[in-house]
Amino acid sequence: MTKQSTNKLAILDCTLRDGGYYTNWDFDETMVDNYLSAMNELPIDIIEIGYKSPAKDNYAGGHFYLPDFVIERIKNQTKKDLAIILNEKDVRAHEAEVLLAPCIDKIKLIRLAVAPQNFLRGIKLAEEVKKLGFRVAFNLMYASKWDANFPEQQQLELLNRNCNYFYIVDSYGALFPQDIKNIFKYLKSELTIPLGFHGHNNLEMALANTLEAINCGVNIIDTTIDGMGRGAGNLKTELLLTVLYQRGIMEIDFDILNKTVDAFLRVKPKYNWGTNLAYMVSGSFSLPQDKVIEQVNKRYFSLNDIVPKVTLDTAHVDKKSMIEVFKPTTCSSKVLIIGGGKSAEVHKTAIYNFLKKEPEVPIIFASSKNSKIFRHLKNPQIHLIPGKELQRLKDHLSIEEIKNHSLVGPPSFEFFKDLEGLKVFKLSKKENNYFPGSVTEFCIKVAKGFKAKRIYLIGYDGYGNLFNKAQQELFEENKTVFNHYQKENFQIIAITPSDYDVKKSSIYSFFQ
Repeated sequence: MTKQSTNKLAILDCTLRDGGYYTNWDFDETMVDNYLSAMNELPIDIIEIGYKSPAKDNYAGGHFYLPDFVIERIKNQTKKDLAIILNEKDVRAHEAEVLLAPCIDKIKLIRLAVAPQNFLRGIKLAEEVKKLGFRVAFNLMYASKWDANFPEQQQLELLNRNCNYFYIVDSYGALFPQDIKNIFKYLKSELTIPLGFHGHNNLEMALANTLEAINCGVNIIDTTIDGMGRGAGNLKTELLLTVLYQRGIMEIDFDILNKTVDAFLRVKPKYNWGTNLAYMVSGSFSLPQDKVIEQVNKRYFSLNDIVPKVTLDTAHVDKKSMIEVFKPTTCSSKVLIIGGGKSAEVHKTAIYNFLKKEPEVPIIFASSKNSKIFRHLKNPQIHLIPGKELQRLKDHLSIEEIKNHSLVGPPSFEFFKDLEGLKVFKLSKKENNYFPGSVTEFCIKVAKGFKAKRIYLIGYDGYGNLFNKAQQELFEENKTVFNHYQKENFQIIAITPSDYDVKKSSIYSFFQ
């Protein structure tokens, strides 16, 4: 119940949809029942219950596909209007009728998540959905990347004709209140349909931006319980309701609100949603948050490598330009690439004796983990140093030892203070990488520079049957890289035990 009319401001809670990014769209039925019961008693106008998606090649739960029985079960428990969302990139206009047939007379609002480059395709989908009798919201993503006069005049006219709502979606959580004001000023001069706002909380600006949107006359706004949602999450339902209550706009039963929030907080330790530094970085620079997290967690890159260089220390500008592309001055038919696997330690005596016998064979380190084993050898030693690898290398070798080795960074590598006095190079930008960001591929590029005919792998053990998701992804990445380079005019041979599908030999056979 409201103290004043809410015709101008509706709240859409999308916990069951956006929160699904953490639960894989599986929610405990009792939790959903209690959530719906609370929504019935709170001033929430629309409940978005999930995606409606065509079949995909990976598992996702009931709130991603919304089969008839899931929709029916929810519909029987709430008097509120229901919404679902279609991911436009997965649904063509001609598929809409069959996909949405189970939703007729049950779902009031169909929202379309549309990337700016697919605007016209999204309009075609909106036309078809509207023909089926649904109200349509056009959720245009990546608002922080929009040009000042986007959407253009003709696009706005198409929205007016084919949609019931137009949503500004701050996908990266990168907008500030002044940005909101500018966007609304432009849109309200041309759009005749109601406006919506969907904020993300990377910079913890979701509330401030939503309040600015309200000041600008927004008609519908999105929230989730405790901000549960993709990446850094969304505006917290309970936070907005509390502020609107304080402003005298809405009546809230705080006991009911508190009960449902507590239910979600009990599962939060399992899923750990909410913003963090990596998400703040992605928000500040409008970077895809999934990629940022992947780089930090899986590839072990540092945030310093991911953040665009906004300023440069002027004292180091000249030194930055001095980082040359790595070009070996000698050739070697044999090269060793050493990974981080335990087999390097297990077989270190054999490896050490082989390299001592052939001091001209270069050693390329994909990981610093095993660098200490070989620090006394005279062989050329090259360390790949993406991300935090230089910091890790300093844990294994002294600065004086590191000064005797070559350090090679990715093609985008830039000078920073810790590189003073070291032999630092970078890979060429001219060479295309089959798997961008792969340290193993970087190592192969270095080996090719030596004109190697045989690349021996050491410490590329694999993970056996015990690995986490990140290790599995890294294994698949390396596997893909090895398969690609099998076609080249050199051999890739594992000479310590390895789970990878490459040619096998033994370090011990070199002493026959």
